[in-house]
Amino acid sequence: MQQNARIGKLDDFKWIAALLVAAIHTSPLESVNVTADFILTRVLARVAVPFFMMVTGYFVLYAAVAEGSFQRIWHSLKKIGFLYLAVTLLYLPVQGYKLLGSEAEISVGALCRALFFDGTYYHLWYLPAVMIGLPICWALLRLIGQYAYAAAVVLYAIGLLGDSYYGLACRIPLLKQVYESMFGIFSQTRNGLFFAPLFLLLGYRAASGRKERSVKQSRYSFVLYLLLMCAEGLLLHLYTEQEHNSMYLLLPVCMIFLFDALLAGATVWDVRRGTFYKTGPMLFYFLHPFMILIIRAFVKLTKLNFILEVSPIYYLAVVVGSLCAAYLCLTVFQCARRIRKGRKDK
Repeated sequence: MQQNARIGKLDDFKWIAALLVAAIHTSPLESVNVTADFILTRVLARVAVPFFMMVTGYFVLYAAVAEGSFQRIWHSLKKIGFLYLAVTLLYLPVQGYKLLGSEAEISVGALCRALFFDGTYYHLWYLPAVMIGLPICWALLRLIGQYAYAAAVVLYAIGLLGDSYYGLACRIPLLKQVYESMFGIFSQTRNGLFFAPLFLLLGYRAASGRKERSVKQSRYSFVLYLLLMCAEGLLLHLYTEQEHNSMYLLLPVCMIFLFDALLAGATVWDVRRGTFYKTGPMLFYFLHPFMILIIRAFVKLTKLNFILEVSPIYYLAVVVGSLCAAYLCLTVFQCARRIRKGRKDK
């Protein structure tokens, strides 16, 4: 019963995380206050993707290590790979249209970079990151045990200097040259090599024996470090040159206390967690960029420019449209499954 309650709390926060990802891609406060939008979308919302990775570490990585078998990792990699292929095919016409209107040459290196690091569409980088991160974490835990955390921290630190702290790294000529060479392989250090391992391992840690804290202590600590991360993000944004703004020094600390608070506290709200409630966030995550394209096309046709100009309305339109699209997709999947099952029964 306790384990079911914990899973329910994680399901609750998946919706919040999905909404935060949509906020990153739509900037809901941009027309209200630019600084407030930066804090929301470039600092606060950065907890979303690490949370999803920690959930994977909590369930998949922990189970694989507990069983002492790579089989569960391999099974997960196949599922993620199939999902990656399916969503890539969904966005393939969009990418094809972009390439037709671009003079950029397509090279094997660019295709490999997109496939393995950057994602075949801008939000799909998460899938190859997890597919690379899981085997790395498995190998680290098997080879060096508890020192795997230290190795993941080192990888994260390397990524940090190529992300939010690039303004400091580029002041050292040798480091600047190293990172420029790295950016020839991948566009950013937020990927499966530098970003994913630490958060996957933090999820594993939460499942394998986290330090017990009171709900109040975890929540207060999370809020405190989140506020400090806001200060960190603003200082870096104002006074340094950031290559990207996905990785912060305090982000892993925030995630430890957030995850602990979710696992130790009461459910966010008392609802019947049906199929859509559990799978909706994933569908929302993958479909919301498609809805962004549809809304932009709708505005272009109708000349209702206020939808894009008033950023809260734009965000709300994307959220509502994505929820409807996710529900429609799930309904179609369930109908197809029933038809297939009916044919087998005959």
